[in-house]
Amino acid sequence: MFKIYNLIFSIIFIFSCSKDEKSPGEDLLSQDNEDAVLALKVHNDARKEVGVEILEWSNELSKDAKAYAEILAKNNNGLIHSKNIEREGQGENLYYAWNSSEKIENPLNDGSVAWYNEIKDYEYAEIGSSLNEGKVIGHYTQMVWNSTKYLGMGSAISSDGKVYVVARYNPPGNYIGQFPY
Repeated sequence: MFKIYNLIFSIIFIFSCSKDEKSPGEDLLSQDNEDAVLALKVHNDARKEVGVEILEWSNELSKDAKAYAEILAKNNNGLIHSKNIEREGQGENLYYAWNSSEKIENPLNDGSVAWYNEIKDYEYAEIGSSLNEGKVIGHYTQMVWNSTKYLGMGSAISSDGKVYVVARYNPPGNYIGQFPY
């Protein structure tokens, strides 16, 4: 009798431990998606540098980002931001890469590093300040925007081999007259 109860308890325990109790971004990050893990780390390291909370991965934002990356790859006309109405409540960073001789292994990470590298041109000031006039810094400031909590990214390859990368952020940032952090 003891063995039967023990067997039933073991089966119940195993079943209850296998329930899906994942955080919003755990699916993508737990599927050996090294590129997404690296990209999230670049974002969160940048955020730690300026003392803001780290981002959580969002599979929902990733789906939106992937869908828009596929549109960019299909049109293959360069980097054109989606309309605000098409991504209400989401900030957006865009990147693309092309290499004629080899596959691009980590496009999400590569895009994140490129956006982070805008830090070299950024002077701490509110968005729209003359201190940063004419400088490309908006990708970096979106990465470290204080109120942003979630990140999702996606990529797609065009017919000629360009890799388009889209990052989506919620809540969005880069509001004129506000400081990023």
